[in-house]
Amino acid sequence: MNKLFDRQTVYMLSDEEILSEICSRLKKLRQGCCLSQQEFADRAGVSRETIKRIEAGSIANIGFATLLKILRAGGMLDGVADLVEEVPSSPFVDNPDERKRFSSRLRK
Repeated sequence: MNKLFDRQTVYMLSDEEILSEICSRLKKLRQGCCLSQQEFADRAGVSRETIKRIEAGSIANIGFATLLKILRAGGMLDGVADLVEEVPSSPFVDNPDERKRFSSRLRK
């Protein structure tokens, strides 16, 4: 697969394709750590069955907390900062006194 997570191509993939690629990468992460499924599960604080199902791609939804545990166990947590970019604060949130209500009625 060609650069799955670049900003242009990721939108062309289905959720299932993205999840499949993530599962594949998590298996490679574990193998790169030279750990068995049980050792990796123990390190991550999840069950071996969870690791097994993720690696087999037979899991329909990886919980975010589980994903964080697995990434932490594999030393890959630094990529999480890029998941959601920081959004600048709204001036209305920073300065509640400056909030203005807009009427839906046109003034004549």
